[in-house]
Amino acid sequence: MTTPSDVMAPALASGISDRAFRVLHVLALHMDHGWVSIPPIAELLGMTPHQIRLPIAELRAAGMVEHDRRYETGDTGRKTWHTYVRLADDTPAEAAT
Repeated sequence: MTTPSDVMAPALASGISDRAFRVLHVLALHMDHGWVSIPPIAELLGMTPHQIRLPIAELRAAGMVEHDRRYETGDTGRKTWHTYVRLADDTPAEAAT
């Protein structure tokens, strides 16, 4: 299991945006390293779910987070897609050891 300091060191060395770093920080420090839906992350950052779509895509491209889309029943009783994210299990450096 990764610790927050293991996650932050590669993030600081990468070229991700400030907003993507904030999303990564919330995932590393405030979540239990399991799958988390987008709205709680956005709420902790004081943003809307739409505003963190690009930072999450940026973190996915850098290999720092994984995503999962699920077709579930929403609050209105209708089926819709929900996106969940979590920190990537292994970084390339950890996988080599």
